[in-house]
Formats: sequence, C-alpha cells, structure tokens
Amino acid sequence: MSLDFIGAHVRETVVTTQAFSPAKINLYLRITGKRPDGYHELETVMLPLDFGDTMTFEPRPAGIELVCDDPRLPVNDNNLVVRAAKLLGARGAKITLQKRTPLAAGLGGGSSNAATTLLALGKGESPARLNELAAKLGSDINFFLAGGAALCRGRGELVEPVPCKLSATVLLVNPGFGISTKWAYENWAAMQLTAKPPDASLLVRVLAEDDLAGVCRSLYNSLEAPSVGKFPVLELLKETMRAGGAAGALMSGSGATVFGLFAEAAAAEASARLIREQFGPSMWTLAAKFRSA
Repeated sequence: MSLDFIGAHVRETVVTTQAFSPAKINLYLRITGKRPDGYHELETVMLPLDFGDTMTFEPRPAGIELVCDDPRLPVNDNNLVVRAAKLLGARGAKITLQKRTPLAAGLGGGSSNAATTLLALGKGESPARLNELAAKLGSDINFFLAGGAALCRGRGELVEPVPCKLSATVLLVNPGFGISTKWAYENWAAMQLTAKPPDASLLVRVLAEDDLAGVCRSLYNSLEAPSVGKFPVLELLKETMRAGGAAGALMSGSGATVFGLFAEAAAAEASARLIREQFGPSMWTLAAKFRSA
C-alpha cells in the first residue's frame, strides 16, 4: 500500500478508515510536445513529501458525500475525490477531507486526494484496474498510487519508480495565490525557449546517490519561465532561499509554490523566517522531508 493507513476502528457496524494524502514536488518537468488528444507530452521527476492532507472514509448506505474544512474547495462532481469514488463504482461513502495542502499550488493536492480515495475505497481492485481508473481522472494520480520517487512520462500516467536517497530538507513557499494549470501550459506554448534542458537521467542517477549538489544542477521546469514572467515574486522567493543557504530552488509543477533544497533543517527554518519577515504573513512556508514508498 503506497499511502499509509493511519488507523481503522469499528464502531458497531460502521468502519471508519483514516488515510494520509501526501503532497509532492517536481524536481524536473520537461514538456516535450503536444499530443493529438490535446494534452502535453511530459517527462517529469516527482517526489512525495511527508506533508499533506488527512482523509477519513466512512461507509454509508448510498451516495457519495464529501465534507472539507476548506470552504473554497468544491465538494460536488467538480472535485476529483467525488469523481474517483463514482468512477470506482463505490455504493456509498462519507469522505471527510482535512485540507492542509494549498489549493492550485503545484503540489498535487487534488491528485493525491483522488489516489487516496481509489486506494481506500478500491481495496478489492487490482493495481492494474486502479491505474486504469487513475489515468482517466488526471495526470498525476498514477504517481500517487505508486508512492515514492518516480520518473513519469506520457501525460504523467506512465510511472517508473526510481531509487531516492535524498536526505535534504525542502522548504515550501506559497505566495498566497494559485496559477491555473491551463494558463501555464498555454503560455509555455507561446514562449520561444531555446535553452537546452538537463537530461532527466542525470537527475535520476544523483537522486540514488544522495548528491544534493548534483540534484540541484539538474532542477528544471518548463512552466517556470511564463509564471515568473507574470509573477516576478516567484523569482525573488527563489533568490531569497538561495541567499539563505538553499543549494537550489525551483517552482513546483504549474505553481505557484516554489521550493528550496537545504542540506540542514535549521537553515531551511531560518530561511522561512526571513521570507515571512521580508515578504509578509501572506507567504505560506513549511519545511518538509521526502517520503519513501
């Protein structure tokens, strides 16, 4: 099971199951082209974090009910959790989502929630069946089903687990706004980028060696340039983290969260304090570690 079940208890005939739904970062995201189906062809290296949401699943006679402590999040069929439960054919469930991952942040919160739902409500299904359903729902959901670091291709649904010994602390900084994934991809297509990206295979190799300097030399995100062009504060946040000791910094996914990789947790915490002082309390910061499968 790639997503740990924190606990389960039986109260009369009702079984309640609680599960952790991790966030992720992209150390590498390269767009290699446009697909005939309208999606983009990707090559991305993602790592799950020890930070994320908590989900509780409780059977009910019929119907899917989603309850979330963040009122900004839709709890109808527009939510991937509800769509995952219905696509799975779940007869009935009450799902409670304690949301900690910022919305529209490039941290995979919705995809992780959907994967957690598939795993929790689809215990009798084969891994192949769950992956088939995940691919129908979204691009990052298959990654969360697998758990652990992975090199993903296609539109993200082709997942190749990779060894990862990286022991760095990751500092997440969200500026208090989201970036539309659709906007990010559309504006990438409008840019003429000529710089050759690093090779993903080099990143995969240094991840297995816990080579922080090597990892930071291989950081890459095709979507970063258009986002930084519209929101210069993202580059300022990266510069502040590097000045505070980060070996490298990058925007995750389609943003707007940026992250820095630090050799020492104390340096990451100090950088977080400096960012809050310089940029104000609207900056959400959190220090995390990478989570193994």
